Amino acid sequence: MLEPPDDVSDNDVLAVVRAHWEPRADAVEHLPVGWGAHHWRVDAHGVPLLFATLDPASPRHTAETLESAYATAAGLGLDFVWPSLPRTDGGYTVPAGARSWSVTRWLPGHPPDRSAPDLSGMLARLHAVATPAGAPVWTSVVDADLGDRLRDLLQQDWTGPLGPAARGLVADHLAQVGGWAREHARLLDLADPATYVVTHGEPGVHNQWVAGGRTWLLDWETLLLAPRERDLATLVHEGRDVDHDPAMVRLFDLEWRLSEIWAFGTWLQGPHTGDADDRTALGGLTEELTRPHFGEH
Repeated sequence: MLEPPDDVSDNDVLAVVRAHWEPRADAVEHLPVGWGAHHWRVDAHGVPLLFATLDPASPRHTAETLESAYATAAGLGLDFVWPSLPRTDGGYTVPAGARSWSVTRWLPGHPPDRSAPDLSGMLARLHAVATPAGAPVWTSVVDADLGDRLRDLLQQDWTGPLGPAARGLVADHLAQVGGWAREHARLLDLADPATYVVTHGEPGVHNQWVAGGRTWLLDWETLLLAPRERDLATLVHEGRDVDHDPAMVRLFDLEWRLSEIWAFGTWLQGPHTGDADDRTALGGLTEELTRPHFGEH
């Protein structure tokens, strides 16, 4: 998130990190990066040591699936995985109400200008690992009646600063969203759990990091056992020639965009101030309602 949370102070972050990961920590700084979660750099004596994350509960993951996702990623043994660090007393997350804390080591580097040329190979290696015990399993977060739910949402007040603009967007595309939701439901019946592999879920350029002359995949909270097209959709979106099931790529394109439409829509229907995060939400809603599907031009 771009804005720091109102209910978490720097001292709160330090207290959690010192108690569960690094007693030497003496300073933190909120970092306006990513979306959904909050992030801080954690220092000791002026030296960055850790990258702390506060993940919200969401339809995509719970405290339990976050813990198993981070634990699974840490055990993969792949040289491009930048994993979470275990707590000093075991496990990888610390509950904070409905949210969860986790940390990784600080990794000096920079985001890439473009997606890694070897991303296809990295994902092939990931998909080939033996199925880890306890890994979380993908289930769809999209309801077949999403169009009806959005129609009901349109009957509510949209009184925040960006509410009217967001409501207009949803109203203009409501029939299209309903059709996408019905198509998603049909495709969902084609997914075969017997074929599921370990997937990252969001391996695009925004979760890649260049350090030490190599590219790492970050943010493993989205790890799930799922059809490999959950990751391959990213490659198709990037225009890469990769063997895939077009129906499953379409499913995960719809899974992403429909869940984002619902999340951004409910966000902007509710109370908000029009800050940077709210403006990002409106941009995301606009993008998901209007962009081409993966593989279409």
